[in-house]
Amino acid sequence: MSDPTLYLLRHGETEFNVEGRYQGQRDSPLTPRGRDQARRHGALLKTLIVEPEAWRVVASPLGRAMATARIVCAALGLPEDAIETDARLKEMAFGEWEGLTPAEIQARHPEAWAARCADRWHHLRPGGESYALLAARVGAFLRDAQGDAIVVGHGGAGRVLRGLYGRLSEDQIVALDEPQDAIFRLTQGTVARIDHDEVEGGD
Repeated sequence: MSDPTLYLLRHGETEFNVEGRYQGQRDSPLTPRGRDQARRHGALLKTLIVEPEAWRVVASPLGRAMATARIVCAALGLPEDAIETDARLKEMAFGEWEGLTPAEIQARHPEAWAARCADRWHHLRPGGESYALLAARVGAFLRDAQGDAIVVGHGGAGRVLRGLYGRLSEDQIVALDEPQDAIFRLTQGTVARIDHDEVEGGD
């Protein structure tokens, strides 16, 4: 079977993003800027995909990813029921840290925060996951991928998916950025970033 092409994008900005809070598997709504970012995702994809109806749309079931996927589908002329969900695309679970800022975590869980800084890949967030556990489920999604697809996910999970696809080291993966104004094309073993401003007339 030929290697499918994946267009990977992160959900638009949320209220927690603005406040600098870890979201994990909790949710907060998209901001007006986040909804605009989702519309720009859709506009960019419209320039990249000739027949959107021939592509799968697969999203994390978390609310912020689903809200983004619905806006993207509207831009592509696809119905909302075209969206498939896959729980393996959920963001890393941060457990007791969800809803907190880094400063709040350091104040409440100083030892756990120090352990996280010492080994970001293997550190198990209290009541949550490690990057290693996240990589196991995201890797399973990649292995099972069939057909060209638009994948709507999250910052951390998307970072791991890109890193695994590009065969990066653990340290390289956790150092990747998590943009909300770009789409990544994964095809033939390569990962390419496409920014929103590449849409004709974009700003």
